[in-house]
Amino acid sequence: MRKLQFRILAIFIAIFTIFSISIVIFSTNLLQEYASTSQQEALIKQAKTVASMLQLDTEKTTNLASLATSLSTLDMQSEERLTVIDLSGVVVYDSVTNKEVLENHNNREEFKAVLTGDEIGTSVRKSKSTNETLYYVAVPLLGKQDELLGVLRLARPVADINQISEQIKKSLLIFSVLALMLTTFITLIITKRIAKPINDIMEVAESLSDKRYEVRYTGNAYGEVADLGETINDLATSLEEQTLELVQNDKRLYELINHLVIGVMLIDEHRIIKMVNPAMSVILGEDVSQLVGNSYVEATKSYGLSHMIEMAYQKNEQQNDEIYFYYPKDKIVDANIVPIDGKEPGEQNLIVLLYDITEIRRLEKVRTDFVTNASHELKTPVTALKGFSETLLDGAMEDKEVLKQFLEIMLAESSRLDFLVNDILELSKLEQKQVPLKIEEINLTEAVISTFQLVKQKADEKKMKLNIIEEDNLFITGDSSRLKQILANLINNAVVYTQESGEVEVTIKKETNFAVIKVSDNGIGIPEDEQDRIFERFYRVDKARSRNSGGTGLGLSIVKYLVENLNGFITVESKLGLGTTFIVRLPIQPK
Repeated sequence: MRKLQFRILAIFIAIFTIFSISIVIFSTNLLQEYASTSQQEALIKQAKTVASMLQLDTEKTTNLASLATSLSTLDMQSEERLTVIDLSGVVVYDSVTNKEVLENHNNREEFKAVLTGDEIGTSVRKSKSTNETLYYVAVPLLGKQDELLGVLRLARPVADINQISEQIKKSLLIFSVLALMLTTFITLIITKRIAKPINDIMEVAESLSDKRYEVRYTGNAYGEVADLGETINDLATSLEEQTLELVQNDKRLYELINHLVIGVMLIDEHRIIKMVNPAMSVILGEDVSQLVGNSYVEATKSYGLSHMIEMAYQKNEQQNDEIYFYYPKDKIVDANIVPIDGKEPGEQNLIVLLYDITEIRRLEKVRTDFVTNASHELKTPVTALKGFSETLLDGAMEDKEVLKQFLEIMLAESSRLDFLVNDILELSKLEQKQVPLKIEEINLTEAVISTFQLVKQKADEKKMKLNIIEEDNLFITGDSSRLKQILANLINNAVVYTQESGEVEVTIKKETNFAVIKVSDNGIGIPEDEQDRIFERFYRVDKARSRNSGGTGLGLSIVKYLVENLNGFITVESKLGLGTTFIVRLPIQPK
């Protein structure tokens, strides 16, 4: 801002100097002309006065030479050069030079002018006798009858006449310089008072341009400068609020993107990754955040996804499709590629959105299979009931023995249908966690012994052993009836899928804050490739034996959801032909 101050000062000085020089030149010329004219007029007046005084003497005598005494007296009173010339041009008297050495003056302009009748003769020239430039004034010397006796001439150096003009010029110059210095000092003070607030405002503006929005103008100013300071402060406040809002919005957007289950990746026009969120790393199976600044090709191992991205670049249109990932594991991904504008005009960026729909597709398949299996399971008893009913109506009911046999079969099928419908309803409620729980303290050992009583008859028929191993005497808090339902299903399955003279063993122990219940058998076992599916609805390892046992195929699904409703989890360990172990872990204290 000091540049502005000195610029204003320089402009003012330049303008003042131009005006001062113009005024000095104009005034000097005017005063010089006036002073010169005044000096000439004074010299003329003085010449006339001297001539009048000499005229008194010439009335007594006509001999110009006899005027020497009077001329000497006048010369002592006058500073000008005094010369008397007779009509023939001979110098009769000269106050500066010996008249004897002076040449005839009949050719002098001022002398000739008087002889021709002019009252005054003037000229300016360099004197041959004194080698000075003189201003000459000549007037006639008259006698008694006003006859012309000679010429009186006064001369003064031009330098003496111009001396006053030089003094005037010097005085004007000194005055101008002093005025300039004084004005410069006053202007410097005024410009400083003006420039300092502007300088402070500019510093605030520079701070704002450097994104330091907390600065404010606090100086003292007046007029428009004060208004400018208030405007800058209003601007700073507005920018600070907008920046704070942008920061908050960026933070919210950052948190939102980072917590999305949808993978987000931003790619610039050079195919370089600019931003990714954690979900994208989960979907792609590697830490993509380490690849920011690299080509997207290094992050995407799918040809289908790369093809969609290139199509979006070429067509500048949104692309959408389901893509199968085979690395690092099989996934189904819903991919959306959205073109967006970049920072620069014409710059093309892409947002890659990936949503893992593997589980959705699996659940859709599970639901489809459930509908298919449920329809199939329901169709069998319904068909049986319909067939036996038609047979009875066609006349078989007349045979009491056949009637009794058919009614027994219809009762069994209707009971099976009732179990199936109840299990489906029960499973639906468990999935939605709509089953009420009666919380109480449960002794696990007593619950297992009570369950053994339910399956003892079936175990005895197969000559099987039911053993309980109590490593810890545990009590948990939960719903006793639901726990017994879990144990009954698992122990019953163990008895059903274990050959005669087999063994079922239940182990109770504690692991950290969980009660662990292991139900083991030495039965047929479960193939390894089917162990992940045993908790699916209607899934059976041995379909023939399961159906013959009267099972609905929903038992393990119900067990899984019952355990989850009790805030626990269930796993399975099995080897084909060697047996199976179901492991239930339940929290000792409810959450």
